[in-house]
Amino acid sequence: MSHQTGIQAAEEVKDIFAKARNGAYRLLKVVIEMETLVLGGTKHASKKWDQEYDAYVLPLLQDDMPSYLLYRLDSTNNQGYEWIFLAWSPDRSPVRQKMLYAATRATLKKEFGGGHIKDEIFGTVEDDVSLSGYRKYLIAQAAPQPLTAAEEELSRSN
Repeated sequence: MSHQTGIQAAEEVKDIFAKARNGAYRLLKVVIEMETLVLGGTKHASKKWDQEYDAYVLPLLQDDMPSYLLYRLDSTNNQGYEWIFLAWSPDRSPVRQKMLYAATRATLKKEFGGGHIKDEIFGTVEDDVSLSGYRKYLIAQAAPQPLTAAEEELSRSN
């Protein structure tokens, strides 16, 4: 369980979140400035989600500064559009920044609306959060869970 930092979203970010949940945006970048969650960039959808993913996500990553990215899929659930939550924390970023972003993740998800987040990915290198990295994540999620020693023994005896 992470400890909360007390950092909240700026009113502008809350307004953008409301519009984004309704499909107005494809991508939102959120950063922490002056102890507040602020908007670091947006993109609108023009193609299918997987056709513009790398072109939208990768240029927004800084190799020395953490950030959050919310990327809208074309699918929906009972609350609206589904989103991928990308927590970017490159190894070369300052430790204090990495800790601040790690401790504020839950706040951002709550402010955005956790029911809209389909998948959550943590990345330290571009390959983690690229489209191919996301697809690897999906394959890993779909794989069967490993068996405990007792479960393996039981399956061998049947």
